[in-house]
Amino acid sequence: MSDNHRHCYILKGSPSEVLSDFLRLSENFTTPLIAAYDVSQYNSALLSSATPFTTCSFKQAKQALGSSYDAILVDLTHGVSASALAILSGTVRGGGLFAIALPDDDWLSMTDLDLSRYLPWPYEPEQVPSNFKRYLLTTLQDETSPFKGVYKDQNKTSLIAALPALPAIEANAPLTQEQADAQSCLLAEQAQSYVLMAPRGRGKSTLLGDSLAKLFMAGKRVAITAPNQDAIVSLKARFEDFVDIKTATLPFFAPDALINDSSHWDFLFVDEAAMIPLPMLMALNEKAKHCLFSTTDYGYEGAGKGFGIRFCNTLARQKTTQALALQMLILNQPIRWGGNDPLEKWINDCFFLAAPESTIETPQHEHKTSVQASPTFKRLTGVDWLANTHLLAETFQLLVSAHYQTSPDNLRWILDDPSVSTCLALVKGKVQSVAIVTEEGILPSALSQEVMQGKRRPRGHLVPQSLLAHEGIAQAGEYRYWRISRIATVQNQQNQGLASLLLTQLERLAPEQCDFLCTSFAATPDVVSFWRKNAYTPIRLGTAKDQASGSYSLMMIKPMTEEASKLATTWQTRFIEHFLLNLLLQYADLPTDLILLILKQNHDQQKNQPALVQLSPLDLQDIALFVEHHRPLDSIRSVFLKAMLSLALQGLIDPNDPTEKLAFEAALGRDIKQTLQKTQLSGKKAMHQSFKSLLKKTLLAK
Repeated sequence: MSDNHRHCYILKGSPSEVLSDFLRLSENFTTPLIAAYDVSQYNSALLSSATPFTTCSFKQAKQALGSSYDAILVDLTHGVSASALAILSGTVRGGGLFAIALPDDDWLSMTDLDLSRYLPWPYEPEQVPSNFKRYLLTTLQDETSPFKGVYKDQNKTSLIAALPALPAIEANAPLTQEQADAQSCLLAEQAQSYVLMAPRGRGKSTLLGDSLAKLFMAGKRVAITAPNQDAIVSLKARFEDFVDIKTATLPFFAPDALINDSSHWDFLFVDEAAMIPLPMLMALNEKAKHCLFSTTDYGYEGAGKGFGIRFCNTLARQKTTQALALQMLILNQPIRWGGNDPLEKWINDCFFLAAPESTIETPQHEHKTSVQASPTFKRLTGVDWLANTHLLAETFQLLVSAHYQTSPDNLRWILDDPSVSTCLALVKGKVQSVAIVTEEGILPSALSQEVMQGKRRPRGHLVPQSLLAHEGIAQAGEYRYWRISRIATVQNQQNQGLASLLLTQLERLAPEQCDFLCTSFAATPDVVSFWRKNAYTPIRLGTAKDQASGSYSLMMIKPMTEEASKLATTWQTRFIEHFLLNLLLQYADLPTDLILLILKQNHDQQKNQPALVQLSPLDLQDIALFVEHHRPLDSIRSVFLKAMLSLALQGLIDPNDPTEKLAFEAALGRDIKQTLQKTQLSGKKAMHQSFKSLLKKTLLAK
């Protein structure tokens, strides 16, 4: 094709008919790839095929990221993977072939074997009609779709010709003007941090490999990191085009190895940065004079614009001796295929991957606009979306912009999981805030018992299962939960109460249908503050950090009935008792302001503090001797800890006051150097005097 667009076909029939048509179309191409839910039939066919091809299951599709293919067939007959479809479409070269296989039979009535991933217990794929398949088929058949069928004669013989061969990929191709301009900004070394954003197929890896080679040959100390080495195959190839691999190798390091290494670099490149936890990215940013973070601005693998918004805001605010704290580098022009490629447009439209705005704004130029009208609310379930695709587009684009891990598979989840509903806040008909709710609970007592014993892990039901398996709450499975699994507000409407209004709307709907509203999320102070403000109570903190966020997972609930209120108090009391001990045993890296938010009790619970922090008359005497006389702090360390935890439970320690924060950290036995610097206290005596002032609150409270 003169415009270098990809050829798109829908191939129908039995596996053998589809394979025959696909191999005929790709006759002039190098080894084609076939992807399916189950590739066993194609692997069997390969044994007798005169034409070689490779196969991969949908589960293996991520391994194709960064690769390039002349032709791909995605067989959707027995199962659909939205993410595999999106990933694989981005690996086909311009002029190449992207084909989708469908059966001659009624595809919509066939059981989808991939559907089980999205269904909670007790649903099975054969019980649930797929709204997502109906939606996908409609988009494939739409008049704007780039996909065309294969015409057959009266004998059902395909009237199909092989597509023309593709030109060889040019070795050491010069950078495009857009790539060269981005490289010039980088080599000018004016910014401390750079963020390179580009959709797939824009030559991001080529630019990185080329720039890395130039810096390396100029004598700069350079390093490259990525979630795994598979992500940098083409980057490495470009680097090795210019650097003699007999004398030097690509300086690749795993992210954690780099952080733990004492070396400091001139340039550090972080590829596929949105797949690395934010705290780890911040630590990497400290490891070099200049850091370049590279990512797609919307991602097949679940890296949304949330990366750009959150992380770039943080980088733009960093203190630096460079001319700029942050410089954005953008690549728009596709290299792997021609401009305005119909397949790319179809994928982006089908999965709502491209945001409606045409340009990416640097974060510091974003402006808030005030909500002009009162919102209206709408609640939609799976099948409702098929008649509201304009709202689906706005909802999904909002999720992509707000969350790290929003992928095309999430679209299928929203459409096909019968336990999922979505509540929207609309202003003038436009989606401004969204909450996705999952119905959980009402587990049979026998199943609950097996979950408690660690024998069963039924699909879904995150909150009751976690309370059963990790907290040992035997009756947790009996109740109904509405878990708010995602909540997001458009960027320029945040901090104006829209999300809280959405939660209030859910509370109006909930009492007849559930016992608890609940949520589970990667705990950061700002997010915990939001849920605290809306009267949600913490009842469980995970013991391992989430890979995507680098934070511990916190579970919070809000009771909707009188019985649930009593249970919530009991569950939270038990959680706090355990948390007070676990603070010393396993949460040494939990941020202080987060601890204080978790510990702060509501007014009723403050009267009945856990036995662990209750101060006896002797304890109060020890505090008085320290505060008013000359008792050494070291001799009352355990009492000091009890007193500080007691103050925290009463909400009497301000995390924004460095002096109060210092006392709390000292009581926990933490490293206090950083906080001590912020207090500007002159020495140990002044520090102990500040502790005495704070402890007077304890004495006054008695």
